[in-house]
Amino acid sequence: MDIGNTLLLTALFAAVASVLLCKRNNYYFLWMLRWTFFSISLAVLLLVYYFISKDFGIDYVYMYSGDQPLLYRIAAIWAGKEGIHLLLAWATMLCILFFYTKNKENHGFTQKTLYIALMIEILILIITPADSPFKPIKGAFNTDVLSGHGLSPKFINPWFLVHPPLLVMAYAASIILFASAIVYLYSGEKDWVKTARSWGRFSWLMLSLGMATGGLWAYEIIEWNGFWRWDPVQSGALVIWLVLTAALHAIVRHGRNDQEYGLTAPLLAASVFILNIYVMFITRKGVRGSEHNFIGSAVWYILLAGMLFAIIAVLYLFLKRTRPCSGKVTQNLKPASLSSMRSSFHVTILLLCTLAFIPLWGIFHSLISEKIFGEFIQVPEEVYNFWSYPIILLLTLLTGYCMLQGLVKRKSLIYIMLVWIFVGTVTAFVPKTPTLLSSASGFYQQSTLLVQSTGSISMISYVSVSLFAITGIIIRFLYTKNRFSYKSIGTGLIHAGFILIVLGAVISASFSKGVSLESTLKELNTFQNIDSTWNARITGASIVNTLDGWEQTLNLNIYKNGDAHGSGTVSLTKSDRSGYFHRVLIHRTVFTDILIHFASDAMSQYSTQLSVKVIPLINILWGGILLMIGGIIVLINPKFFLKNYWEFFINLNQKLLKEERNFYMRKNGR
Repeated sequence: MDIGNTLLLTALFAAVASVLLCKRNNYYFLWMLRWTFFSISLAVLLLVYYFISKDFGIDYVYMYSGDQPLLYRIAAIWAGKEGIHLLLAWATMLCILFFYTKNKENHGFTQKTLYIALMIEILILIITPADSPFKPIKGAFNTDVLSGHGLSPKFINPWFLVHPPLLVMAYAASIILFASAIVYLYSGEKDWVKTARSWGRFSWLMLSLGMATGGLWAYEIIEWNGFWRWDPVQSGALVIWLVLTAALHAIVRHGRNDQEYGLTAPLLAASVFILNIYVMFITRKGVRGSEHNFIGSAVWYILLAGMLFAIIAVLYLFLKRTRPCSGKVTQNLKPASLSSMRSSFHVTILLLCTLAFIPLWGIFHSLISEKIFGEFIQVPEEVYNFWSYPIILLLTLLTGYCMLQGLVKRKSLIYIMLVWIFVGTVTAFVPKTPTLLSSASGFYQQSTLLVQSTGSISMISYVSVSLFAITGIIIRFLYTKNRFSYKSIGTGLIHAGFILIVLGAVISASFSKGVSLESTLKELNTFQNIDSTWNARITGASIVNTLDGWEQTLNLNIYKNGDAHGSGTVSLTKSDRSGYFHRVLIHRTVFTDILIHFASDAMSQYSTQLSVKVIPLINILWGGILLMIGGIIVLINPKFFLKNYWEFFINLNQKLLKEERNFYMRKNGR
């Protein structure tokens, strides 16, 4: 047996031994945890070595290693499902060790949580050798082979280096969140709140970073249709993020008062991990229309069995705690006022879960139609946009309302809300502005009159509603007593980031313009109008043969109002291994992005056709992402960041004082 699979089986044996020793011998239990992590780490390092040394006798290395730079040969370990499984096993074990190190004192809760997390780790360690990255290549191997298939050109991108590991860490952290929720449902351990809040926030951060880097990556790949396209797996990540956001809202309230969300909080927390398994399942089973499918994976049935078992276990514990005879039901609270903060949290959680249901239903609908009825029916993007938009409007209004709660009298706040609802309604009918649905889309034309009427509302309506929410956030920061506390800063940044993300997406998608530029390659240096402001000029062209195809390249200069504003290249590559690949020119400015690429896969030595897209105010979206991620970081470990910032400013001040003293000493000749 090869070394890699031996290490994986050794890790599996140690993980099983650690489960058996969990409540018996802490000394040997810790050593088994370390041995499991050590064995998986050696397996990861061995796979890295195989990729660096280009050991094409390993099938996984042959599939994804090639002549790419060293850094991408290392990152290629997570290019396929086999490497992702290994990385997930390593990340999960890292989280388990970290959790145990931080919670040694709480033996009861810690042991139960570790027991559940280790059972999940064992499941992952069963999947990993079953779909091993260390399998030798099938058939006779030609030792003279100098290069494997290599990575697709789409993967030779800096975002590929960070996007998959971030998502893997998010999934691994959600295992601790799931385990703590199960322990609470089983035994009512109140210590679960602190664990669920910290690990939930960490998973939230990793998932947010993963989705952000994935959006940036997709924005640069023309086939992926911009930062968002309702890809089934992409939509699945959004479902997880929304449910995790709802779970954290419930956990925070439950931590303040254990009579609130005593069942809702753990149920939502457990659902996050179940949804993670679901997304992994659909990528292994394969759903058409996704760029993330791992076709041919034989482990989908293990994931399906694990998902069903987790659902049954959670429902059983949930129903057991709701029975009056169990004595575990939380005390009923008095009905909350409709204008109270508790009611606001109720509505927020409900809206987040409703918003998550829309893409979840779309994924499930496509999966059922293809796998059971044999007919693939992909839900159009317009369906997701149509049903999501009113919920996002309500969430935005609710954000502004919550920010003003406690600062404005309830009666006055209700009047303010009614005024902004009226403003949003009026702006929804502004003529000659982009609408929710395009009248040319197939969904619009086949829909009922009610859907068409609703789809004809102006997207300006969100702009007006978002102004109310942003105003509420600013007022809360200015007038609340503890506005400089980490909680206030983090919460404000997160909510402001959410508003700006949606606002940037709405504006950039609604007001973007596409044009086509055609010219002959003999007529270089000819100005061509993109719009009334922007022009482009082709300054050079070349067509070269490569080892397995050809590449056509154009050099362009970009002009704004006739003045030079930038330059770049676009290229079209044809490869026998990877097919066609478009390298996009993205000319970024503060207010506008210009994307230029070849309009088709056809090569011509005489003429060229370029597709140009002008996207306004996309930086609002990227800025919102930075604000949200910054807010999450502040909430996760505020003391660490505040301490470091304080030390930075103290050191900076001391340095400036020292330089000023030295300056005066030199000036006075001392």
